[in-house]
Amino acid sequence: MSGANMTKRSLSRQDRPGLLPIRPIHKISKPEEIIRQIKSLIDGGHLVPGSRLPGEREFAGMLDVSRPSLREALRALSLLGIIEHRPGSGTYLIASGDRWPGEPLAILFSINKSALIEIFEARKGMEGLVAGLAAERRSEENLKSMREALEGMARSLSDPEVYFRHDMKFHAAVVEAAGNQVIGQVMGTLYRLLGEAREQFYRFGFSTLLLKEKDYNNHRKIYRRIAGRDSRGASAAMIRHLLEFERFLAADNAAPKLSKPKRS
Repeated sequence: MSGANMTKRSLSRQDRPGLLPIRPIHKISKPEEIIRQIKSLIDGGHLVPGSRLPGEREFAGMLDVSRPSLREALRALSLLGIIEHRPGSGTYLIASGDRWPGEPLAILFSINKSALIEIFEARKGMEGLVAGLAAERRSEENLKSMREALEGMARSLSDPEVYFRHDMKFHAAVVEAAGNQVIGQVMGTLYRLLGEAREQFYRFGFSTLLLKEKDYNNHRKIYRRIAGRDSRGASAAMIRHLLEFERFLAADNAAPKLSKPKRS
């Protein structure tokens, strides 16, 4: 088949999403299976960057799944930077197959909100190291970024969502100061997956001013240790901060969709 004919064939598939080679899904973990099938469509060349996905009702019917299950899968792919919803236009594939996470756990974390506690367990080790490196390598520009984030947190103590954004900017500035690109990429993915679910905790479980003030003070302690080039102190302050938030997530009054971690 000539290259021109192949191009025409590919375009016709994109223009007529009803012809996509989709198999109905009957497994228990439907969001994860939906994601796997979308990946197979990308790998097979049926969906390419720039392709518009079928509408929600049509796509759910093609997959034989509920619309909430489809929304959950698409939300995970959006957090991973695979697709993008454009209001008034539709949902589009924006990343090629080589951008797909190699580890399926990354997808699972974005779907299963109870995995937040496990994410915080992982963050304690990773960000403890990051804070220590940041104390050794930080520049004045890095410190300025952290101060600006802290100032934003202080101004938004009464607005959980805005506070959250400045919180993430602070952690991103610490990662930047650490100067390790590999860690930076890993943490960037982790923060994206954490974002949507963590915002829900700020709305429903982390809304009191007292808790946010305590959280803000923890960040100030981390900053002071980094500014003072105290590597051990910065690492310990970061770990204490994350441990405190992990305990909050596991508490009975945390967001209702979060289950406590199982203890062996």
